[in-house]
Amino acid sequence: MSKYSRYDRDILSDKILIKRVRQAARKYSEYAEKEVLLVFATSKSGPFYTYQFWAGKENFQHLAGVKSPNGAEWFWNRCLDDTRLLKREEIVVKRDIKTTSSKIEVLPDVLDLKKAKAYKVGKKDLITLNVKFSVALGNNQSIMGFDKRKGYLPIPVTVLNRSIFEFCSSVATIYLIMTKARDEEKYSNIFYEITEDIIHKANFDEGVQKLIDESVLGLKENEEECTSKIEIAIREVAVTIEQTASEQQ
Repeated sequence: MSKYSRYDRDILSDKILIKRVRQAARKYSEYAEKEVLLVFATSKSGPFYTYQFWAGKENFQHLAGVKSPNGAEWFWNRCLDDTRLLKREEIVVKRDIKTTSSKIEVLPDVLDLKKAKAYKVGKKDLITLNVKFSVALGNNQSIMGFDKRKGYLPIPVTVLNRSIFEFCSSVATIYLIMTKARDEEKYSNIFYEITEDIIHKANFDEGVQKLIDESVLGLKENEEECTSKIEIAIREVAVTIEQTASEQQ
Protein backbone atom coordinates (compact mmCIF):
# COMPACT_ATOMS: atom_id res chain seq x y z
CA MET A 1 0.00 0.00 0.00
CA SER A 2 1.30 3.47 -0.90
CA LYS A 3 2.16 5.75 2.01
CA TYR A 4 0.01 8.36 0.28
CA SER A 5 -3.06 6.13 0.00
CA ARG A 6 -4.87 8.16 2.65
CA TYR A 7 -5.06 10.98 0.12
CA ASP A 8 -6.85 8.89 -2.50
CA ARG A 9 -10.33 10.32 -2.08
CA ASP A 10 -13.43 10.03 -4.19
CA ILE A 11 -14.15 12.73 -6.74
CA LEU A 12 -16.59 15.33 -5.43
CA SER A 13 -20.09 15.44 -6.88
CA ASP A 14 -20.94 18.41 -9.10
CA LYS A 15 -23.06 19.95 -6.34
CA ILE A 16 -20.31 19.69 -3.71
CA LEU A 17 -17.67 20.84 -6.18
CA ILE A 18 -19.61 24.06 -6.81
CA LYS A 19 -20.38 24.56 -3.12
CA ARG A 20 -16.77 24.10 -1.99
CA VAL A 21 -15.20 26.35 -4.62
CA ARG A 22 -17.71 29.12 -3.81
CA GLN A 23 -16.99 28.74 -0.09
CA ALA A 24 -13.28 29.00 -0.84
CA ALA A 25 -13.78 32.17 -2.89
CA ARG A 26 -15.60 33.84 0.00
CA LYS A 27 -12.79 32.95 2.40
CA TYR A 28 -10.13 34.19 0.00
CA SER A 29 -12.07 37.42 -0.60
CA GLU A 30 -11.44 38.39 3.03
CA TYR A 31 -7.84 39.25 2.11
CA ALA A 32 -7.77 39.11 -1.69
CA GLU A 33 -5.96 41.98 -3.44
CA LYS A 34 -4.06 42.64 -0.23
CA GLU A 35 -0.52 42.21 0.98
CA VAL A 36 -0.44 39.74 3.85
CA LEU A 37 2.07 39.63 6.70
CA LEU A 38 2.63 36.43 8.69
CA VAL A 39 4.51 36.72 12.00
CA PHE A 40 5.63 33.34 13.34
CA ALA A 41 7.99 31.65 15.78
CA THR A 42 8.83 28.21 17.12
CA SER A 43 8.49 29.50 20.70
CA LYS A 44 6.21 32.09 22.29
CA SER A 45 9.30 33.85 23.60
CA GLY A 46 10.64 34.25 20.05
CA PRO A 47 12.60 35.05 18.05
CA PHE A 48 9.83 36.07 15.67
CA TYR A 49 10.11 35.94 11.89
CA THR A 50 8.02 37.40 9.09
CA TYR A 51 6.78 36.30 5.69
CA GLN A 52 4.85 38.50 3.26
CA PHE A 53 2.81 37.53 0.22
CA TRP A 54 0.40 39.06 -2.28
CA ALA A 55 -3.06 37.46 -2.41
CA GLY A 56 -4.08 38.28 -5.96
CA LYS A 57 -7.55 37.36 -7.18
CA GLU A 58 -5.89 36.09 -10.35
CA ASN A 59 -4.24 33.34 -8.27
CA PHE A 60 -7.52 31.82 -7.09
CA GLN A 61 -8.39 29.68 -10.12
CA HIS A 62 -4.89 28.20 -10.17
CA LEU A 63 -5.22 27.20 -6.51
CA ALA A 64 -8.49 25.49 -7.39
CA GLY A 65 -6.92 23.54 -10.26
CA VAL A 66 -9.05 25.39 -12.80
CA LYS A 67 -8.16 27.05 -16.10
CA SER A 68 -11.15 29.00 -17.35
CA PRO A 69 -11.11 29.94 -21.04
CA ASN A 70 -12.65 33.24 -19.93
CA GLY A 71 -9.72 34.11 -17.70
CA ALA A 72 -8.81 34.03 -14.02
CA GLU A 73 -10.64 37.22 -13.03
CA TRP A 74 -13.83 36.09 -14.78
CA PHE A 75 -13.79 32.79 -12.87
CA TRP A 76 -13.12 34.61 -9.59
CA ASN A 77 -16.13 36.87 -10.11
CA ARG A 78 -18.34 33.94 -11.11
CA CYS A 79 -17.50 32.13 -7.87
CA LEU A 80 -18.58 35.18 -5.87
CA ASP A 81 -21.77 35.79 -7.84
CA ASP A 82 -24.75 35.09 -5.55
CA THR A 83 -27.33 36.09 -8.15
CA ARG A 84 -26.38 33.88 -11.07
CA LEU A 85 -24.71 30.91 -9.43
CA LEU A 86 -21.66 29.18 -10.84
CA LYS A 87 -22.40 26.16 -13.06
CA ARG A 88 -20.48 22.90 -13.15
CA GLU A 89 -19.47 23.35 -16.79
CA GLU A 90 -17.78 26.62 -15.84
CA ILE A 91 -15.34 24.72 -13.62
CA VAL A 92 -12.90 23.83 -16.40
CA VAL A 93 -10.26 21.52 -14.93
CA LYS A 94 -6.64 22.36 -15.64
CA ARG A 95 -5.14 18.88 -15.43
CA ASP A 96 -7.75 16.24 -14.59
CA ILE A 97 -10.90 16.09 -12.49
CA LYS A 98 -9.27 14.01 -9.75
CA THR A 99 -6.59 16.65 -9.15
CA THR A 100 -9.06 19.54 -9.28
CA SER A 101 -11.48 17.74 -6.97
CA SER A 102 -8.76 17.05 -4.40
CA LYS A 103 -7.74 20.71 -4.42
CA ILE A 104 -11.28 22.11 -4.16
CA GLU A 105 -12.14 19.68 -1.37
CA VAL A 106 -9.59 21.26 0.99
CA LEU A 107 -9.58 24.76 -0.53
CA PRO A 108 -12.11 26.47 1.83
CA ASP A 109 -10.21 25.29 4.89
CA VAL A 110 -6.67 26.06 3.80
CA LEU A 111 -7.69 29.54 2.56
CA ASP A 112 -9.37 30.37 5.87
CA LEU A 113 -6.51 32.26 7.51
CA LYS A 114 -8.67 33.05 10.54
CA LYS A 115 -8.14 29.39 11.45
CA ALA A 116 -4.41 30.03 11.61
CA LYS A 117 -4.28 28.69 15.16
CA ALA A 118 -4.62 25.25 13.59
CA TYR A 119 -1.93 25.92 11.00
CA LYS A 120 1.85 25.95 10.90
CA VAL A 121 4.26 27.62 8.52
CA GLY A 122 7.57 26.26 7.32
CA LYS A 123 10.27 26.39 4.67
CA LYS A 124 10.08 23.58 2.12
CA ASP A 125 13.24 21.53 2.56
CA LEU A 126 12.02 17.97 1.97
CA ILE A 127 11.73 16.46 -1.50
CA THR A 128 8.38 14.69 -1.57
CA LEU A 129 6.74 15.55 -4.88
CA ASN A 130 7.83 17.48 -7.94
CA VAL A 131 6.11 20.67 -6.79
CA LYS A 132 7.67 24.12 -6.89
CA PHE A 133 7.12 26.28 -3.83
CA SER A 134 9.43 27.60 -1.13
CA VAL A 135 7.17 28.12 1.91
CA ALA A 136 4.12 26.18 3.07
CA LEU A 137 1.23 27.03 5.36
CA GLY A 138 -1.05 24.27 6.60
CA ASN A 139 -1.49 21.29 8.90
CA ASN A 140 -1.39 17.51 8.69
CA GLN A 141 -4.28 17.46 6.17
CA SER A 142 -3.67 20.23 3.65
CA ILE A 143 -1.24 22.97 2.68
CA MET A 144 -0.98 26.14 0.62
CA GLY A 145 2.40 26.68 -1.01
CA PHE A 146 3.99 30.08 -1.76
CA ASP A 147 6.75 31.07 -4.11
CA LYS A 148 8.32 34.18 -5.61
CA ARG A 149 7.46 34.60 -9.27
CA LYS A 150 7.39 37.80 -11.31
CA GLY A 151 6.02 40.17 -8.67
CA TYR A 152 7.81 41.90 -5.82
CA LEU A 153 6.19 39.58 -3.25
CA PRO A 154 5.64 35.81 -3.24
CA ILE A 155 2.18 34.55 -4.20
CA PRO A 156 0.15 31.44 -3.35
CA VAL A 157 0.96 28.95 -6.11
CA THR A 158 -0.59 25.63 -5.06
CA VAL A 159 -2.97 23.84 -2.71
CA LEU A 160 -2.44 20.17 -1.86
CA ASN A 161 -4.36 17.69 0.27
CA ARG A 162 -1.12 16.60 1.93
CA SER A 163 0.55 17.11 5.29
CA ILE A 164 2.90 20.03 5.81
CA PHE A 165 5.29 17.61 7.49
CA GLU A 166 5.88 15.88 4.15
CA PHE A 167 7.51 19.06 2.84
CA CYS A 168 8.91 20.86 5.91
CA SER A 169 11.22 19.32 8.50
CA SER A 170 10.66 22.26 10.84
CA VAL A 171 7.47 24.27 11.30
CA ALA A 172 6.50 27.33 13.34
CA THR A 173 3.36 28.70 14.96
CA ILE A 174 1.63 31.74 13.46
CA TYR A 175 1.16 34.45 16.10
CA LEU A 176 -0.10 37.33 14.01
CA ILE A 177 -1.51 38.01 10.54
CA MET A 178 -1.92 41.54 9.20
CA THR A 179 -3.05 42.93 5.86
CA LYS A 180 -2.65 46.15 3.95
CA ALA A 181 -3.42 47.69 0.60
CA ARG A 182 -0.63 47.77 -1.94
CA ASP A 183 -0.25 51.56 -1.69
CA GLU A 184 0.02 51.57 2.11
CA GLU A 185 3.53 51.84 3.53
CA LYS A 186 3.03 49.72 6.66
CA TYR A 187 0.59 47.15 8.04
CA SER A 188 -2.22 48.49 10.22
CA ASN A 189 -5.07 45.96 9.90
CA ILE A 190 -4.94 43.03 12.31
CA PHE A 191 -6.50 40.05 10.50
CA TYR A 192 -5.68 37.34 13.06
CA GLU A 193 -3.88 37.16 16.42
CA ILE A 194 -3.24 34.01 18.41
CA THR A 195 -4.21 35.84 21.61
CA GLU A 196 -5.75 39.26 22.10
CA ASP A 197 -3.31 42.17 21.93
CA ILE A 198 -0.41 39.91 20.94
CA ILE A 199 1.37 42.91 19.41
CA HIS A 200 1.96 44.36 22.87
CA LYS A 201 2.37 41.05 24.68
CA ALA A 202 4.97 39.47 22.42
CA ASN A 203 8.57 40.58 22.33
CA PHE A 204 8.67 41.51 18.65
CA ASP A 205 12.11 42.67 17.56
CA GLU A 206 12.83 45.69 15.39
CA GLY A 207 12.64 43.62 12.21
CA VAL A 208 8.97 42.87 12.89
CA GLN A 209 8.07 46.27 14.30
CA LYS A 210 9.39 48.19 11.29
CA LEU A 211 6.69 46.55 9.11
CA ILE A 212 3.83 47.56 11.42
CA ASP A 213 2.30 51.03 11.56
CA GLU A 214 3.26 53.02 14.64
CA SER A 215 -0.39 53.75 15.43
CA VAL A 216 -0.93 50.01 15.97
CA LEU A 217 2.25 49.51 17.96
CA GLY A 218 1.44 52.52 20.11
CA LEU A 219 4.94 53.93 19.67
CA LYS A 220 3.82 57.50 19.00
CA GLU A 221 1.55 57.51 22.03
CA ASN A 222 4.34 56.13 24.21
CA GLU A 223 6.80 58.68 22.88
CA GLU A 224 4.36 61.53 23.52
CA GLU A 225 3.68 60.26 27.02
CA CYS A 226 7.40 60.02 27.80
CA THR A 227 7.99 63.51 26.35
CA SER A 228 5.18 64.91 28.46
CA LYS A 229 6.59 63.32 31.63
CA ILE A 230 10.06 64.67 30.85
CA GLU A 231 8.68 68.17 30.28
CA ILE A 232 6.79 68.03 33.57
CA ALA A 233 9.91 66.83 35.37
CA ILE A 234 11.96 69.65 33.84
CA ARG A 235 9.41 72.24 34.93
CA GLU A 236 9.36 70.80 38.44
CA VAL A 237 13.15 70.93 38.63
CA ALA A 238 13.13 74.53 37.36
CA VAL A 239 10.58 75.54 40.01
CA THR A 240 12.66 73.85 42.72
CA ILE A 241 15.79 75.67 41.57
CA GLU A 242 13.95 79.00 41.58
CA GLN A 243 12.58 78.38 45.06
CA THR A 244 16.00 77.38 46.36
CA ALA A 245 17.61 80.46 44.83
CA SER A 246 14.90 82.70 46.32
CA GLU A 247 15.37 81.21 49.78
CA GLN A 248 19.13 81.74 49.64
CA GLN A 249 18.70 85.42 48.84
